[in-house]
Order: sequence, then structure tokens, then C-alpha cells
Amino acid sequence: MRSDMVVAMKEASANGTTLAGLNLHDAPVQRLLLLRMLGQYHDLGETVRTSTLQIPQARQTFSVLGMQPYGRWGFTHGVNEQRVVVGVTSWKSRLPAEPDTLSGTDLVRLTLERSRSAHHAIETLTDLLGRHGLGDPRHDHLFLLLDRDEAYVLEACGRYWALLECRDTRVVTDAAMIRQDWRRLAPGLADFAIQQGWWSDDGSKIDFVRCLGQSTEEMKLAQRRWGRGSVALAQQHGAIDLHFLRRMLAEHYDNNQDLLTTLPEGRLASSFAIDLQRGEQPIMAWVSFGAPRVALHFPICLAGDLPPAWGVGHPESPSLQQCTQELEKLALGTPKDRDRLALALERLQTRFDMDAEEFLLKAHERAPQGNPLSLAPLATEMMHSHVQAFEKEYRRLFDLETKTPQPTYVAEEVFFA
Repeated sequence: MRSDMVVAMKEASANGTTLAGLNLHDAPVQRLLLLRMLGQYHDLGETVRTSTLQIPQARQTFSVLGMQPYGRWGFTHGVNEQRVVVGVTSWKSRLPAEPDTLSGTDLVRLTLERSRSAHHAIETLTDLLGRHGLGDPRHDHLFLLLDRDEAYVLEACGRYWALLECRDTRVVTDAAMIRQDWRRLAPGLADFAIQQGWWSDDGSKIDFVRCLGQSTEEMKLAQRRWGRGSVALAQQHGAIDLHFLRRMLAEHYDNNQDLLTTLPEGRLASSFAIDLQRGEQPIMAWVSFGAPRVALHFPICLAGDLPPAWGVGHPESPSLQQCTQELEKLALGTPKDRDRLALALERLQTRFDMDAEEFLLKAHERAPQGNPLSLAPLATEMMHSHVQAFEKEYRRLFDLETKTPQPTYVAEEVFFA
């Protein structure tokens, strides 16, 4: 599980809103589920079982839209009803893994469920790290946390971490990049680094990566992806919008496949983009599966019920991810197949974009009424109709369209007296 994440703050966007995007790289066999978890109040003393630990539950959890690897409890990324976005990727520090700690995906879900703002998310995440730690025998984790007004990068290993506040734009790949530009450090990290002989006790500011990082080929390639992504955002500074962000995520993957060669999970599994608009607007994310040549960005509204196709799927009714993987066969087929696929995806994407615009206009008209629940049926209807439209095109592309059987003519017997 690796991710390339980007954020563009209000100063860098075209409409004065904060935008975020993410490319998730994972093995083709890894199934992904898009889940909507509703917030609720919990009893005092209640606990929650994560993938690794049982920990105290918060008294209140918020509704969350998150991407979950099948078989895991946590999320790779997501957004909650408070417009807090959290994503995670991996890196490798020089510290050994600790037993009985939380995983990176567990921390994403816990942070989303419990946070009212980006600043609150930082406090939630660092508290969880201090109490339970972060452990994985293969890698450590980097987190991107943001809301409409603030964005932060937190690079963590074990119970130690460094925090950086994002300005204008920021790219996060699977390479730790915080040096002496950190805003906060984990308590005890400076003393630990000095005791290990990784930093001199001369009062100078700790260099996080120099103390805890290690130079590997993976890290060098990730740094190059970071550089290319940063240039792409800088060139569009002041004019970044949702359409650019979706295109940028696709081009970032296409143009950097040579820099993913050391990763066994080097294939693009899913993309996520969101524009954190005004508070009265519904929360809408754009989610796609697969490489850009087969990816279709679906508008997903947190207010509505998700269609079952975003789940696991089964042979009689495959999931959207499974259908997208099948479309790869057409993308690698004959020129005629590729043209048919491209036209079908273009038709669907145009419809999805227009439907999303219409939905947001209706939401704007209903905002003065102060009843956000009235949007839930509209959001549910839109998302279900998009899945149905996709499934219809999918059947047509593979010549699976169900044909209505013609009635068989049966000669009428006539009896004469």
C-alpha cells in the first residue's frame, strides 16, 4: 500500500477552495471497498477492536467515507462529515517495528471518526501514536491531514513523529521529506536521537530525516516523484481546480511509472479527489479504480447511500473494481476495442460531470432551507443511476447485453364438432 498525495490550499486554487487528491498504488489482487460509516454516540467505557488492538472508543464518532482494503479494519484514505481529509502512505525508517501497535490504516480510520478539524486530527493522531504506537515489520507511515483552512504532513515511525504545516501546495510520496522545517516534534524525540548518537547535543534544531531516515533506492525514486508532482502544482498555481486535479493525478501516474519499478504494488489501484467547498455544500468526492486508460471518476456524496457495487461483489454481480480490471483487457486489445472503450468512458464521464453539477446546483438552492437531509435521496439516486449506466456500458462493450426473448408462436388447435 503506497500513495502519492497532493493538496492545494485556497491561495493556489482557482476558486478559493482547498483541494486534495491521492493515487493509491497496490497489488492487482488487492480488493478495495468504498465504505460509508455513519457516526454515532457511544457509551462510556465502550471499546473498539481494530485490526491489531482493542482500544477505548470515543464518546462520539463522525460519519466517514473511506477506502478500505478487503480484510482490513482501517482505511487508506477518506473524508468525514466535518470535511476533514486524511490519507496515508509508507516509508522506511531506521527504527525497528514495535509489537502490539496500531497500523497506518487503523490510524486513518480512527482519526477520521474522531476529528472535527485538521488541527483536531493532529491532536487525535499524535495522542493515538503516543498511547499505542505505530508498527509494521515492513515500513512506517506518512499522513496527510487537512480541512478547508489548514493542511499538515505528519511523518511517523513507532511513537516518534514530526509535523509540517503545508503552505499553498504540497506533494506527499512514500519518502520522508521533513528536515529542520518541522513545526512540532514528538515528545522525547530529540533526547532519543542524541542518546543514539544520531544528533549532536549542541542546541541545534533536529533534522528529522537525517536522524531517522535511511537512503534506499525506493526513497530516491519517491523523491523524484515528489519533485515532478511539486513542479506540476507550481506551474498551475492560482488556477488549480477539480478538473485539473483529476487530470494531474492521471498524468502523474502515467509520467512516473518508471519511478515505481521497485514497488511490487506499483500499479494504480484507485484515485481520489475532493474539493472542500463551502460548509453549506454537500461533501462530494470523486473516486475511480484502475489506470487512467480505464478509470472513470464517479461523484460520491457522503449524504447518500452507496450502491452495493462499491463493495466486494460476487460472480453474478461483480464490483466496480472487478469490472474496471476486466476493461483492461479491452484497453490492451485491438484498436477498434480501444476506440469503443474510450468513447464509452468519455460518454459516461461527461454524464457524471453534468449530473454532479446539477446536483450541486440543487443543493445550493436548498441550502437556505437548512435541511441537509433532503439531499440524501437525491444523492442516493444519482450514485445508483451512475452505477447502472456504467454496468449497461460494460455489458455492451463485452456483448453481454441481455436480449428480451421473442415469444414463440404456437399454432392454435381448432376443434370442430
